[in-house]
Amino acid sequence: GVGKNKIVDRICEIANWEREYIQLHRDSTIGQLTLTPQLENGKIVWNDSPLIRAVRDGCVLLIDEADKAPVEVVSVLKGLVEDGELLLADGRRISRYGDVSDDNIIPIHPNFSLWVLANRPGFPFLGNDFFREIGDCFDTRVVHNPDMKSEVQLLASYAPKLDEPVIQALASSFSDLRSLSDNGDLTYPYSTREAIAVVKHLHNYPEDGLDTALHNILDFDSYDTRTYMMLG
Repeated sequence: GVGKNKIVDRICEIANWEREYIQLHRDSTIGQLTLTPQLENGKIVWNDSPLIRAVRDGCVLLIDEADKAPVEVVSVLKGLVEDGELLLADGRRISRYGDVSDDNIIPIHPNFSLWVLANRPGFPFLGNDFFREIGDCFDTRVVHNPDMKSEVQLLASYAPKLDEPVIQALASSFSDLRSLSDNGDLTYPYSTREAIAVVKHLHNYPEDGLDTALHNILDFDSYDTRTYMMLG
């Protein structure tokens, strides 16, 4: 919830890079990285995945939620990034060095780049340790929640009609919640995404009030008495 996707989208927009997108999940397989089934005229047709299109056409490939996929799926990317080689399920091969005249070889376009987004390992995301497995292949950046001044400006941009003291109070409250999470008192790190959801609700439905807007994101935690007491 810190805006990783928005950052990459903005970079691609500024640089005028075309982008392909894959979102991984716990049931992702190696085959799904390379081929995508589609229904055409009542028949299932296996088409090239965003990975192959990006490699072939020289696009940015954005792989989202990489920590959710099984380790063996994301480990396949290591061969592509580190060695420039990836054998596909249909017998073709992605290669940085192969013979371009061979129909079974998909040459890696010189403009191809791979961007991978992942959450930190452990609770509450419960994903794989992506950085331990293949983090050494990438130029890694950690995206934190914005500082107080930046978050106030961000929230104000989403809710320009909201009074500044309310925005300041919300930003400060969410900063406190994150501190509780860092200290282990709360399990969920309430991010900028949740703060934006609150101010957008207040902006669109001012008659609901702050209490109702906060309940939209905190009601699930009301089932845990200890957590709800901390939030109060």
